[in-house]
Amino acid sequence: MRPVALVSSPDHSARVAPRVSRLAQALRAAGQPVVIWQVDDAAHTRTGSSRSGRDRGLQQGQTPVRHLPAPRQGQTIRSRMLRRRGVAEAQQVWRRALREDRPIALNLQGFGSAGSYGLSLARRENAPLVLTSTGETLVHNRQPVPVKPFVETLRLASAITAVSRPVRDDLHLRFGAEGVRVIPDGIDPSLELDFGWGDIPWQIDGRKVVFAAGAVDQSSGFDLLVEAAARSTVAYRLVIGGDGSSLATLRSWSRQIGARASIEWTGSVSARQIAAGMEHADVVVFPNRADTDPGAIVSAWKLGTPVVATATAGAVSVVNHGMDGLLTPIGQSAPLADCVDRLLIDQPLADGISKEGRRRVTDLSWEAAARRYLEVFRKL
Repeated sequence: MRPVALVSSPDHSARVAPRVSRLAQALRAAGQPVVIWQVDDAAHTRTGSSRSGRDRGLQQGQTPVRHLPAPRQGQTIRSRMLRRRGVAEAQQVWRRALREDRPIALNLQGFGSAGSYGLSLARRENAPLVLTSTGETLVHNRQPVPVKPFVETLRLASAITAVSRPVRDDLHLRFGAEGVRVIPDGIDPSLELDFGWGDIPWQIDGRKVVFAAGAVDQSSGFDLLVEAAARSTVAYRLVIGGDGSSLATLRSWSRQIGARASIEWTGSVSARQIAAGMEHADVVVFPNRADTDPGAIVSAWKLGTPVVATATAGAVSVVNHGMDGLLTPIGQSAPLADCVDRLLIDQPLADGISKEGRRRVTDLSWEAAARRYLEVFRKL
C-alpha cells in the first residue's frame, strides 16, 4: 500500500513537530502507511551529499523520516545566484523522494518553508496535493506567508483542510478558499496515570467539592476562585492544589474572607493527586487569567467531571458553553461563582455536561483526526 507524505517544516528545534508525529502515528494505526518529509535547513544540496534518504524514524522506527533541503532567498546578488543553483539541486532531491516513496498524496502540514517546494513538485510531477493550514495566515503569525505561492497552492490543491474554524474563515475571507474542511488536531489528556483512594488530596466527608490545581501565581486566577467562594450561596469545599509565589498571600487572604464554602490549600500536588482530585470532585474549575491547557480540560472530561473555565483561547478552542462545560469571562469572580453554583445545584445539568464531555474526548482524539484525514485522502 502506498504511503501518504506528510510534508513538514521544522519547528524551532529543527525537529519534526509533535503534532505531525502524532498524526503519523494515528494514520499508521488506522492502516495508512506514512512517510514524513521534513525540511531540514542543515541538509546539504550538493550532488551526492544531500540527506535525502530515510532515517530510522519516529516511534521506534515505525514512521520513516526523509530530510529534504529547502534553500531560502538570499539577501545579496551573489547569494541569490547561489540560491538559484541550490534551488535546482533541491528540486532534484524532492523529485527523487517522490520517485522512491511514490506517495498517494503530498500533504503540506502548514505552508512554512516547505510550501513552495511542495507546490513546485506537485505542479511539475502532477502529484495530488493536500494543504493543511495550521494558522500561518493569521495576523499573530510572526513569519508572514508568501502570498503568491500560497494562493497558487490554494488553487492547485486537490483538497484543503484547516485545524480550526478561525483558520478556515481566514482562508475564505482573505484568499477566497472554498470547500475548506476543518480537521482539529487531536488533544491528548495531560493526565494518564493510575491512582487510588490514597491519592485524593482531601479527606472525604460527604460534602461537595470544587477542585482546582496548578501553579499558584498571578496568572492562575485562584484569587478569583476564592472570591467566587465568598460570593457563593452554596456550602461546599473549595480545594486548591499547587504551590507557587502567591500561595502564602492567597492562603492568608482566604482565611479572612467570610464564605459559606470552606477553602483548603493542599500545597504541592503530584500528577496522580491531581488526577484523583479531578475524578472525585463535583466540579473542576480552570480560572486562568492567561491560557488554559486544553489537555487538562480533556483530562477532566475523561474522568467524568463537569468543567467550569474562564474563556481563554485554550478553553474556547475546546469547550462548547452549556454543552460540555461552562465558560465565564476572564478576570470576573461573580459569573464564576454563578457557574459553579449552577453545577452544584442542578444535578441534571451537571450530568449532561459530564456525559457530553466524555463524548468529546473521543471526538478530539488523534484517532478521530486520522479518520477525517483518511476520508480526504480516499477522495483523491
